[in-house]
Order: sequence, then C-alpha cells, then structure tokens
Amino acid sequence: MNKYTLEAVVEGEYIKFNHLFKSRDEAIDYIFRYYDNHYLVNLRVNEEYFIDGNKHDIAYVYDYYNRFRIARA
Repeated sequence: MNKYTLEAVVEGEYIKFNHLFKSRDEAIDYIFRYYDNHYLVNLRVNEEYFIDGNKHDIAYVYDYYNRFRIARA
C-alpha cells in the first residue's frame, strides 16, 4: 500500500509529484536521485521539522530555493 506523498521546491520552482511511495525512505531516495539528475549534488539538509506538529508531515530544508516535504496520505 502506497501511503506517502512528495512535493518539492527545486531551484525555486514548486513540483508536486503524482507518485505515491510505500515508505518515507523510498520518497527520500527518490528526491535525492531527482536532485542528482538536476546536478544538485552538494546539497545538505540544514533543517528538518514537523508541519503543524504532525509527525507524519515533515519538511526537509536545504536552502531557500531547495526543499522537500513528505506527508502521509
């Protein structure tokens, strides 16, 4: 059962991925590959936080122009 959604900001542009993922780790691996394919290889997560205190909705921030969010659907 796929139950995680992924959305991201890549170089300042918002992207909503229509694919559902089985796990948070699968979504994280997918976005890292996506960033690598767009030649953003030296990014490091600077901040990780729960959206509205919800442990199933987490935002991961590289910088102002690159970030992603994984939420349980």
